[in-house]
Amino acid sequence: MLRSLLVFIAPISALCAASAQAPDVVRVQVPQAIKATAGKATVAKVQVIVRPGFHVQANPVRNRFLKPIVLEVPSTKVVAAGAPIYPPNKILRLEGSDEDLVIYDGTFSIGLPFTIAQSAPRGPLTLHGTLRYQACDDRHCLFPTAIPVDLEISVVGRL
Repeated sequence: MLRSLLVFIAPISALCAASAQAPDVVRVQVPQAIKATAGKATVAKVQVIVRPGFHVQANPVRNRFLKPIVLEVPSTKVVAAGAPIYPPNKILRLEGSDEDLVIYDGTFSIGLPFTIAQSAPRGPLTLHGTLRYQACDDRHCLFPTAIPVDLEISVVGRL
């Protein structure tokens, strides 16, 4: 009995290990110094790099059971963050599936519109956010995860 239980558990353990989050599947690059004028709308471009052989679900997704990529940057007292601008998606149909997936792969940018309050002093400030995603290859998906996104902004003047 114990032997048959181990024969059953071993493949499940291997599957769970394969589904664990692999390091560096998705990386984020943000602009070095984003210059912004208080009172003027600005768009920061957050570059996302997905390791070859992997993809992430687009935003929005077609299948509500899939986890879309989401850039979350909350507003602060001096910065009003807008809704992210996601790029056009790509269509992927996995072998043996009858459903198209909407995905991003390779390198793409997500725009983040924001406006600095007129009352903001000149100088540096940092917006802290999070990129949430679930990376997949052609056979399995990794656990959903999140990585920090910090945007360094330099307020250079007022309108």
